[in-house]
Amino acid sequence: MSFDELPAIALVQMDVKLGRPDMNAARMLEFIAQARDGGAELVVFSEMCLSGYLIGDLWEVDTLVEDFAGYSEMIREASQGLAVLFGNVVVDREHIGEDGRLRKFNAVVVCNDGGYVARPSLPVGLPDGVHPKTLHPNYRFFDDDRHFYSLRKLADAQGRSVDDWLVPFEIPRRTGGTFRFGVQLCEDIWCQDYSYDEEILDTLKIYQLRGAQAVFNLSASPWTWQKSDKRNRVIRDILGRSPLPFFYVNQVGAQNNGKNIIVFDGDTTAYAPDGQIMARTKPWGEQLLLTCSAEPVPPPQTEIEAIYDAVLTGLRHLDHIRGSQNRFVVAVSGGIDSSVVACLLVKALGPERVFAVNMPTRFNAAITQDNARHLCAMLGIDYLQVPIEALYEQVAETIKATEFPSGPGNYTRLVDENIQARIRFADVLSGLAAKYGLLFTNNGNKTEIALGYATLYGDVSGAVAPIGDLFKTQVFELARFLNETIFEKEVIPENLINGETVPSAELSEAQDVTKGLGDPIKYGYHDALLRQMIEYRQHPADILQWFLDGVLFDRLGWDDQARFAEYFPTRAAWVDDLEWVERQVQTNYFKRIQAPPIIVLSKRAFGFDLRETQWPAYTPKVYVERKKAVLEVTS
Repeated sequence: MSFDELPAIALVQMDVKLGRPDMNAARMLEFIAQARDGGAELVVFSEMCLSGYLIGDLWEVDTLVEDFAGYSEMIREASQGLAVLFGNVVVDREHIGEDGRLRKFNAVVVCNDGGYVARPSLPVGLPDGVHPKTLHPNYRFFDDDRHFYSLRKLADAQGRSVDDWLVPFEIPRRTGGTFRFGVQLCEDIWCQDYSYDEEILDTLKIYQLRGAQAVFNLSASPWTWQKSDKRNRVIRDILGRSPLPFFYVNQVGAQNNGKNIIVFDGDTTAYAPDGQIMARTKPWGEQLLLTCSAEPVPPPQTEIEAIYDAVLTGLRHLDHIRGSQNRFVVAVSGGIDSSVVACLLVKALGPERVFAVNMPTRFNAAITQDNARHLCAMLGIDYLQVPIEALYEQVAETIKATEFPSGPGNYTRLVDENIQARIRFADVLSGLAAKYGLLFTNNGNKTEIALGYATLYGDVSGAVAPIGDLFKTQVFELARFLNETIFEKEVIPENLINGETVPSAELSEAQDVTKGLGDPIKYGYHDALLRQMIEYRQHPADILQWFLDGVLFDRLGWDDQARFAEYFPTRAAWVDDLEWVERQVQTNYFKRIQAPPIIVLSKRAFGFDLRETQWPAYTPKVYVERKKAVLEVTS
């Protein structure tokens, strides 16, 4: 069937409110009415659009699961005069799941004209109108098999083939005849990564062979950069083997698993049988897309545009979690990170909901204090300065003078620096937040979080880490984007963006920005190296091999060879730094597991997205061999 011969279809890109089926059901009813008024015969929502998808082990609470499942009845009753496809949890009260609790399916529910659509040829085991997810993702923050029973498990339990359940739904059309269609849930389209009877488990192919005239994929697919491009390639490849009109319906908003805030961009798309994009929603916002309309396909976003929208979506999610309009206080140091965070809060929530505090000691330069004042004045947010020199001196003298009977201890510069950081966050900022009923942010970036360049119970604190999944180079790029595109003026001081004022914690004379003294991190190179280790799971032994193969810069995606030579005058210096980076990442895990929730913006974020393990130092044999080879290489 060609795209033009299809019935009028409404694809709904909805902001799914985590854990609030009452709110989601009410919004769905509004969209159903809108679709009906627009002449749609079929209206399609996303995966788990009633309860939310990523709710962690709340799926183990049977009372909640039963409640969520019951909302399907409300949508069925609203399906008068049209068909509705939506995602919800479906409970099988006759059997138990592998966790010993109620067996439950992550399923597509199909209603038409007030009833659930039956498929008479289906094997026993499923209610009318229900089709479970076939392929369960079990990577990153996905744990489908932990909670749900897949179609593959159902088939195995009955000693049957999955194909037996891949029967198209069929509904009558207003113009006469019927419309036959298949349904999928999210991961089912990524079938190249799954096999069944030694073949790719391509459910779309089976639907086509059985006379389906279109296929709908209901998704709860989190955003990461270029994921939509990969999805488009995958769908075109599958449609190249089994051409059918294909509809991908995703949601917007944010959900969380406790340690990560996961954002959804939508990107709901209608594909012609050859894979050509016929219609697509705008990202990040709710939209009802009528496939029969002639709306232009929106242009794709740049990476920095998408990152900006993703962070704002994640920050606004906290309002939903707490059920009120949150107000935030930010520790503005006059550096790049806190400046970017303050700007993002203002754009997400409005200046009236953002407050700022600068807390200098004698180590904070006039330029950074001026930066903080300028930023807050430009943003129009409430600002105050609270010098902590007296508090710092008092605590420092107390610690210096306090000794255990066993000995005097060692009051190092690091001890002294950390005292300042803890006074700022654990005492002053926390106290002001409590006094005024505010939340406060963690301003750390991914580079510093990875290397442990932060103080536990100091700046490792707060309600959310807005830029915790952005490397330092990305923070600079976002700062430029905010000034040039969002504000169209110098809100973030240019001396921070152009490098005139170097990144620095300003906790000692050794970090004096007026002398160009800053962080001990090789920004640019360390960012690229850490991306490979964290997001692509490369071991330092792999990095050594890239050097030996002459492809180090290509593989890192960083090619400032002059800066590299400046950083590392000898191969031994480079290897020492590589080992330092690995050691810092490994030994600072204890800080990351106590850090605030991070908004996921990359292929792998700290938190439950990257499940780290505390383990002892160990060097694989291949690393020793490659290190020796690197150090023996002649120019």
